[in-house]
Amino acid sequence: MDAQQSRSYHRTTIYLTEEQHQWLTRLAAQARLEGSTLSASDVIRYALTSVQERLAEAELREAVIKHVHNEAKLYRGRARRGLPPDSSSDAPKP
Repeated sequence: MDAQQSRSYHRTTIYLTEEQHQWLTRLAAQARLEGSTLSASDVIRYALTSVQERLAEAELREAVIKHVHNEAKLYRGRARRGLPPDSSSDAPKP
């Protein structure tokens, strides 16, 4: 991308667990108390960039699938939306 080309952020909707939401809110509030303009969006963009740099897409996909299956045990709403196929070796075979 050309250095002179304008870049912009895009609004999106994400769903967090209650614990994630509380942590993110606390982190941003603490930053404001310390005089920083750090926002929840800043934290999420950093987390996404970090994951992109550390994991290949296939590895990330496998990790997310495993996470989603574990999360669905605690959060029924996730399971009601449908779960991705579990491709791990310890998944039950049909």
